[in-house]
Amino acid sequence: MARSNLGITDFGHRGTPDIFLNATLKSSGAWNAAHFNNPAYDGLLLEYGKARDLQAQRLAAGKIQTLLLDETPLIISYFSQYSRIVSSKVEGVRFTAISHLLLDRVTFAQA
Repeated sequence: MARSNLGITDFGHRGTPDIFLNATLKSSGAWNAAHFNNPAYDGLLLEYGKARDLQAQRLAAGKIQTLLLDETPLIISYFSQYSRIVSSKVEGVRFTAISHLLLDRVTFAQA
């Protein structure tokens, strides 16, 4: 059960789904802005984490999905492409996977 009307958590890329499941929805999660608190969900996270093969992991993930569909109005937005525009007068501009701008190697282009 959530103890707030709305919680927004923004974060960038992560290597595994575990961070989304634990940090944003676990009762003691660091990014649990909605204060969602459900001991059954926390138990399912343990089950998911202890899964020894893909089939067991999928079974636990299905239980998590069913619980969340019933208990939470959850939207996980996803954007796979970013617009990155850079002047042709500079070189070495880099971006991270979440589009952070890195300027440590920038130089002016030779004319």
